[in-house]
Amino acid sequence: MADMKSFDSAVTYLFVPGTRSERFEKAVRSGADVVILDLEDAVAPADKPIARSAVLESWASLNEVANEIGVALCIRVNSPREKTGRDDLALCHLLKPSLIMVPKVESEAELVSVSSEVPSARVLALIETANGVMEARKIASAPNVARLVLGSVDLMVNLGVTDDREPLDWTRSMLVLASAGAGIAGPVDGVCTSINDLERVRLDTERARTFGFTSKLCIHPKQIPAVSDAFKVTDEEVAWAKRVIDASESSAGAATAVDGAMVDVPVLLRAQRIVSRHDAIRRTAPD
Repeated sequence: MADMKSFDSAVTYLFVPGTRSERFEKAVRSGADVVILDLEDAVAPADKPIARSAVLESWASLNEVANEIGVALCIRVNSPREKTGRDDLALCHLLKPSLIMVPKVESEAELVSVSSEVPSARVLALIETANGVMEARKIASAPNVARLVLGSVDLMVNLGVTDDREPLDWTRSMLVLASAGAGIAGPVDGVCTSINDLERVRLDTERARTFGFTSKLCIHPKQIPAVSDAFKVTDEEVAWAKRVIDASESSAGAATAVDGAMVDVPVLLRAQRIVSRHDAIRRTAPD
């Protein structure tokens, strides 16, 4: 069995509609770190029971393939505030996925039912409303939350904005601050709706990375290489980080300089994180 990338180091999260069982295994073999079987937005209201049945019937064989490759499976449920969401959680109670994505989270209390129904699952909390953004700090600290996720498309509608860049930048900073404050991994950036414009996908991902995001949602397998490349730790970054660590060790922890710039504790911590992330990605890379 391949090493499974930890939730903290996963970079690419690929959606696949719960009604398209013929795409499930293709998604798992696409190169994504996490595959999200979507019971929510990608499924029409009348087809929700069909999607649950498709996931139930495919789960055992799909889980076997995912474990073999080293991919994490996630189920995106409907809001637990709705009956459809409670039916989805009943399915999760049976299947026991390691990850559950919960949409439109607006309070810490909403996640109690998720932890109660599937206590072993980690939660990806989608922040898609103004209330969710304002409560991000508390949501990030809720039990079992693995990461906050920017639901940019729905948030744009809720806020009445037409661009997912500058108008959402304050939100991005809020999610990064909330995640850091709660001691969880950096948040997941929202989808890029351009499937064929891979340069846009790459630029959006690089921009999200500058804010402190560490992964991104994908709506098509074509987007995966662009997202992966944008988050990849470069050889230059690793070389700099190792010089910083070596210099710090040589100076016994006192402030020193590398490449003409001062190295103190914050710079050392950044260097250590770069090396740690590089090592994590290398451990889970396919042979």
